[in-house]
Amino acid sequence: MVILGVILLACTITILAAEFLRRRAHPLPAYGWIGLLSLLIAEALMFHGIEPVATFFTPIAWTAYALIADAAVFAVRGHSRLRDAPGQFARLALLSIPLWLIFEAYNLRLANWTYAGGWQLSLPVRWFAYGWAFATIWPGIFLTADLVESFGWWDRPSRPIFFSRTVQNVFMAAGAVLLIVPVLLPARLGSYLFGAVWAGFILLLDPINFRLGLPSFEGDLASGRRGRFLSFLIAGWVCGWLWEFWNFWAAAKWHYIFPIMQGSKIFEMPAAGFAGFPPFAVECFVMYYFAAWLLGWERPLPAQTTSRTEEMRAPGARLTSRPLAIVPWILLAALLCPQLAHAGSLNLPEAARHGLDLLYAGRSEEAAALFRQVQAADPEGPLGYVLEAEARWWQIYCEACEVKWNTIDAWDRPRVAADKDYLDLADRTITVAESRIALADSAEMQLYAEMGWMLRARFLGLRGDHLGTARAGVNARAHALRCLQLDPQMADAYTGLGLYNYYADTLSPMARLLRFLMRIPGGSKQEGVRQLQIAIDKGDVLRVEARFYLAKNLRTFDLDYARSLEVFSPLTDEFPRNPIFQLIQGDILAKLGRGEQAAASFRQAEQLSSGQTLCDRHMRALAGRSATAFAGISTEH
Repeated sequence: MVILGVILLACTITILAAEFLRRRAHPLPAYGWIGLLSLLIAEALMFHGIEPVATFFTPIAWTAYALIADAAVFAVRGHSRLRDAPGQFARLALLSIPLWLIFEAYNLRLANWTYAGGWQLSLPVRWFAYGWAFATIWPGIFLTADLVESFGWWDRPSRPIFFSRTVQNVFMAAGAVLLIVPVLLPARLGSYLFGAVWAGFILLLDPINFRLGLPSFEGDLASGRRGRFLSFLIAGWVCGWLWEFWNFWAAAKWHYIFPIMQGSKIFEMPAAGFAGFPPFAVECFVMYYFAAWLLGWERPLPAQTTSRTEEMRAPGARLTSRPLAIVPWILLAALLCPQLAHAGSLNLPEAARHGLDLLYAGRSEEAAALFRQVQAADPEGPLGYVLEAEARWWQIYCEACEVKWNTIDAWDRPRVAADKDYLDLADRTITVAESRIALADSAEMQLYAEMGWMLRARFLGLRGDHLGTARAGVNARAHALRCLQLDPQMADAYTGLGLYNYYADTLSPMARLLRFLMRIPGGSKQEGVRQLQIAIDKGDVLRVEARFYLAKNLRTFDLDYARSLEVFSPLTDEFPRNPIFQLIQGDILAKLGRGEQAAASFRQAEQLSSGQTLCDRHMRALAGRSATAFAGISTEH
């Protein structure tokens, strides 16, 4: 559906451009051409992944767009916000930051989106980037509305529409309910109700703005003017498509993680979500004028309406106390702050921790037995199943190891009847975890679901099922993002996210094209390495796997053997009796030209393999052949 999104955006921009050319009365100012050239250059650099543009693309693009849109308004009208009132425009951009932070506060509770990707930035630079991006939101909406309104599509007066005092009060009460109820409900229910927030501020604030004598849509309708209201609706539609189009390709981006409609996305946004952008634009208008009045930046307009309008604005209905008007915002903050979603770290039973120690020490059968005890203690939980599947995975990996392209790894796996047990365990993990999530969302269950999909993805990859691997990887990524949204300290979640980002950036050109056509999100190798390092440094249950796969990836894809050895060596230091770890370390040492050390690691792997299981026999034979190949070779480095 990415292609559908591109087509719809192209049609929208074509209509605006055609109408602009038809209505233009003045040359486009120079800053408009500068904005257009800047946008084209930024697009080219972003698509090639050139930093820092790829990370800062969103604020760069919207700053350039603001110049283009304002210049277009001037070319049609002969006046514009930036040319005629730069101070007011600056206030609009400045106020855009705290106004958007209101929605970020809601998102802390309702968890509808999260941010990921891009360069690893220091905290001050990161906050600067956020502030710059947030400062473009309200100007983008207002300038687009100015452009649409300049076309004169609704200049002819229409029949006035009035709302009684009672109706106004009903609107305000309904708006307050829509804003407060989503944060009062449990988080798993409130996450479905973010749409209520988009409507709530409109219903609450527009009648207040009307009574204050501020610009308002109710005042426009009462005066027979509908152009501004319709222009803001269209502005929301236009900006929504631009936001999602540019976000989809950017290195630093947001991901939508709300619990519905995730299967039908256009760019990163579920298709039905685009219906929220027009009301959001209307919301931007009413929020700005109310907030600007609180700050003393906006004053009531001179009375230019009918006597009936003045009746609706009876003095007794006016709000004149700014401190009193701040009370609803204080109440909203009080509601949000104590109820921020939080999930604790993993609390693994002793049998699970002991089993993991045995597993990474190379004793997978003993580990699996302990993991079955965890299952027996909690048959309705996913932990025992996912850990037993981990134990089975290491056996499968061991059996599939071979030398190919002069590298030791598990490259492919023929269909084996016993593999059904492994897939059943992975699927059981996913089913149980996702069922628990449906009842009560938590970071822990999101992590287990992520692990289940990771286990499925790596196995299907061995079988050569690229489509199945991609789908499983996308699901693992979605659970990882949601896990980190619920608990940013759950460092284990970075394992699946890091692997996804890394592998998505190593695809062939043909695979990248297929990924684009299938709407599969892209990745960043640099970001993947960073995320895996977080899992290594701060993770719990997946820290060993994060280290193992990061070292292998550095060896296989980046050919950075020195760094690969640096990452991998702590595994053999901590678990010296694991033959798989000794075998892979020997392969890395061989690539560094350290023949004697490589042969020693291969001999160690051979001696540690008892030969009692299929895995052991295979490992012993492979390690013996490798050790023989390096016998007598002196160390070169």
